[in-house]
Amino acid sequence: MTSDKGREELDKVASKVLEGLDGILRVMQRAAEEIASGKPPEDIEISGLPLYMARSKEDPSGRVRGVVCAMDYDQYLQMLDQVATKSGLCIEEQTELEVNLPQMEFGEDLVTGGFEDFKGICVERHNQCILELMEAVFILLQRRGLSVACIPDEDVLFYLPLNNDAVKRPFK
Repeated sequence: MTSDKGREELDKVASKVLEGLDGILRVMQRAAEEIASGKPPEDIEISGLPLYMARSKEDPSGRVRGVVCAMDYDQYLQMLDQVATKSGLCIEEQTELEVNLPQMEFGEDLVTGGFEDFKGICVERHNQCILELMEAVFILLQRRGLSVACIPDEDVLFYLPLNNDAVKRPFK
């Protein structure tokens, strides 16, 4: 996927992913604008989203520094996969499975070993294409003034700082 054509295709899919995130981004932006204008965080309409107000531990005033939205990691990957599939980029074809079997255990007087009821079998999915797509989405979000943190198997966190120009300009 690292060719110029592949990069263009990833960028197009990443733009469509951003369209899918548009509702979340707009709520975050509106919340940041309202906080920046002095509205108390508890009075802000968050439309049922898992939205949090980031505060600095060093600041004793407890002033809000930014707006954070959390999205379930699996839900985010599913959204990426759906958008990619609709765009003709088949993520599943590029998924490689790696199966790690447990080591055989030999007893004192045994010629052959056993696997202790197959404890320790591990199956991992590796997909370079999805990682590159995630990176392309993160780059587009950073251009809009957001930071993104991805905690595999937990959450994807979108962070919009209040002292950013993104608060002053609407998302396109």
